[in-house]
Amino acid sequence: MLTWLKRIAITLLALLALLFVLLRQQGWQTVAAYTGGGFARPLPDASKVQAQNCHAQPLRVMSFNVMYGSAVIESLAATFRGGSTGKDELPWSVRLPEIRERIASYQPDLLGLQEMGEDDAIHAIVDAGQYSLVSYHLGGFQYGDSALLYKTARFEPLDAAQLWLGNSPELPMSLGFRRLSMIRYANWALLRDKSSGFTFLFVNSHFDNASVNKEPSATLFRERITQLAKAMPVIVTGDFNTTADTERYRRFSGTDVQPPLLQNAYTLAHSPTVEPALHPDKRIDHILAGGPCPFSAEQWLLDTRPLKNGKMMSDHDALFTILQVGEPATPATNPPQP
Repeated sequence: MLTWLKRIAITLLALLALLFVLLRQQGWQTVAAYTGGGFARPLPDASKVQAQNCHAQPLRVMSFNVMYGSAVIESLAATFRGGSTGKDELPWSVRLPEIRERIASYQPDLLGLQEMGEDDAIHAIVDAGQYSLVSYHLGGFQYGDSALLYKTARFEPLDAAQLWLGNSPELPMSLGFRRLSMIRYANWALLRDKSSGFTFLFVNSHFDNASVNKEPSATLFRERITQLAKAMPVIVTGDFNTTADTERYRRFSGTDVQPPLLQNAYTLAHSPTVEPALHPDKRIDHILAGGPCPFSAEQWLLDTRPLKNGKMMSDHDALFTILQVGEPATPATNPPQP
């Protein structure tokens, strides 16, 4: 009897040790990649994006971290926070209708969402008949933390994939730079405007809030994505957990060189007058654009309105801009408010 118990105990310990190694060394992600999931597609080769007509109709661009963007995410968050998702937030099901209404009011051509989950949750706030979705799928598993959407009628997709923000950028679902940390990625799509032929890279991302992860994420983003703006138009949305007055921001955006690789839409809109608390130097959500085609912005704003009952819609404000490709837009000293 004792012999059998020892064998069972040894087997259990061996299984636990194997599980620990698999988790720590990202074994299950590697197995999934080799057995059908595949490794991440490489980013577009900018040299193959030929010189083009740098003109297109204005691009309405929006970025919004919706906070716990599905019932599944909200339930998980509550589990790890003693049954509450936060201090004073209303459930996702209560906030969802007004979030959908708020996004629709801007009619964005390009939309970057953060803290989203499964496809159904995304399509609950953005019409699947109007927008095409880029998100990560592995079989039936869906991970839409940095969901990227574009108007189907306007854009032709040429390529799309994810860059994983960790030590193994090509390994899908790769953990962050600190072992067993949150999985983050930069979602990208190479799009062509159907009417003008204007071709550009649209990127949406959500950096981790821990410095041990977001510092190297900024470096990786600069090396892999921002550098592409030297040869092709790039538009970026995201929650970078980084204010615009930091070295990390200058690094990932490429504003530490002249001319800047990417510029904040706030700057492209001729730095409209805003309250100090709304200035990019105090905010962590950004829209950026750059490349060989000149960009300007007709409008830049943060929508700080709460829900109709006065409660917060999210712990982030929706960020919106109208980008102009080609000749600079007329300066908007007092851009229209929502």
